[in-house]
Amino acid sequence: MITKMLKVTLAASMVMPAVSAILPGNTVLAQELPAEAVTENTMDTTIGSGLEMTDIIETPELDGTVELPMLPEQAETEIVLPETGEITEETVAPEVTKTVTEDETAAAEEEAAVAEEEVQEETRDSRPGTNLTCDLDLDVKVDGATTSELTYLPHVESHSVQIGGTLHMNGVWSSYNLARTGYIGKQVLEGNSWSQAEKQFHTKSLVGSWTYSFQINPKVVTVNETILKSTDAWQEAFRQGTGADGAAFFDYMHCTGVDYDKATGLVTVRYAINEKGTGMVSTKTIDKAAGAKPKYIKAYSPEGAFTIHAENMKKGATAVYGNASFQGEIDMSPWMAIAFPLRYKGEVVQPNLTLGVEDAQVTFDVENGTWADGTTDTLTEMVEVDVIKLGEGSHMVAGTLQEHQIPTGMIAVEGYDQNNGAWDSEPTTEENATVFHESSVTTRSNGLSVGYTYSFPEEPGKPVDPENPEQPDTPVTPEKPDQPDTPENPGEDNSNGENPDTNKKPEDSGNGTNSAEKPSAAQPSGSRPASKVPTAAATGLGITLGLQALSVAGILAILKKKRCK
Repeated sequence: MITKMLKVTLAASMVMPAVSAILPGNTVLAQELPAEAVTENTMDTTIGSGLEMTDIIETPELDGTVELPMLPEQAETEIVLPETGEITEETVAPEVTKTVTEDETAAAEEEAAVAEEEVQEETRDSRPGTNLTCDLDLDVKVDGATTSELTYLPHVESHSVQIGGTLHMNGVWSSYNLARTGYIGKQVLEGNSWSQAEKQFHTKSLVGSWTYSFQINPKVVTVNETILKSTDAWQEAFRQGTGADGAAFFDYMHCTGVDYDKATGLVTVRYAINEKGTGMVSTKTIDKAAGAKPKYIKAYSPEGAFTIHAENMKKGATAVYGNASFQGEIDMSPWMAIAFPLRYKGEVVQPNLTLGVEDAQVTFDVENGTWADGTTDTLTEMVEVDVIKLGEGSHMVAGTLQEHQIPTGMIAVEGYDQNNGAWDSEPTTEENATVFHESSVTTRSNGLSVGYTYSFPEEPGKPVDPENPEQPDTPVTPEKPDQPDTPENPGEDNSNGENPDTNKKPEDSGNGTNSAEKPSAAQPSGSRPASKVPTAAATGLGITLGLQALSVAGILAILKKKRCK
């Protein structure tokens, strides 16, 4: 009858070695749950050694009740033996509905395993374990470069954004190695060789998971959910980012899912240990495989998951928030009381990724005149601007000019019309009416600028009064051409009829006739000089000979020569 009573409480008694391992003052570094077969012949020994129970005394003659030492979990347990000799269960904790008989050894082992799992679940969070500081460096990449500010560029329509950084794993593996050494050392102290103890340690496995979260601004960041929620994309991003140092690590640590809250922009990425579908990883893999214990995990979100388009840029807006968190746990299976689980959790503060739009430049020029102060230099004013979304893929950058920024009082220079000066494009002070860039317009510069020019037209001519018209200017009479010089003393024609030398006096012809201009000293007294008026014949002859002007003496000499013939 006592044997039957003990069978009822067997499952509860099996939890005690594990519980005792975490009691204050316990020096056992690692304690596995018992899983050996239990037989009816060894029950008393097992219970006595496992629970450190005192001898059980059967007292059937005492009102049908048998008292047993109470377990912590069994403070309210009482087994009552009725007169019929049957055992009935009033209150048993934990509840056990199936007993282990001598012929059901396999069933007892299965029940023990179930009890083990229940204990692990119930006591996992209550174990002290090891809490590690999460050493995580986070930042944001824009178009491949780390930055905390993104400035609008007119010629760039979109920017690729990646969020990530570096998780340092030294603390995790240091704690793991400490627990490993303690376990093996305990086995050696109990008489096992180091190799035997290490082999025993490698029969164990690790379980664990990670959760990584960060937040973007869905108003300015466009999310490609197909890429964002792809576990393969995240797995590859982490594998490639960490490189060879984590080759084996990402053979057992896998991305299991990604959640995205469209309203808040919160992204949660989950990883879990799962070697070859077992849901755990062998400690032998951790110790032996190359790259199974990386010093750091370095990775960013998959490229293409996040994009900032030009039309969504807002001056001073936050695109990626600086608060992020990373938490995880690695535990031993079966669990170990000290060191495990290794818990790491941290809130990480990083710089926000903020958006910027530089102030735009407005220039003013004057032509055919001066500014009010008499200068002509280009005037420059700066205007605050913002990106205004016109539609999907369409935007403009605009700002507001202030009244005092627009020049007035321009002065025309001489010859230009003061009253008809004008701007080539009229400046305005209406809100966001000054446009510096439109997405459909190509710009050569990264900057934002617009220019205005004020010019004066030429002053027109004065109209003619019909009652008193002004006389037009008299045209200038061209000067007469110079006349050839007339020789002072033209000589007689030479014997062959050539023109006389106009610079010499004619020689005496041999008949006593001299120049008619001035009688020579040999001229007889009383003779008249030749007439100065040329005859028609002489004039015609002069034209025929191409003479422009002939003296009287010259003409007479020519006529005399003609007569002699």
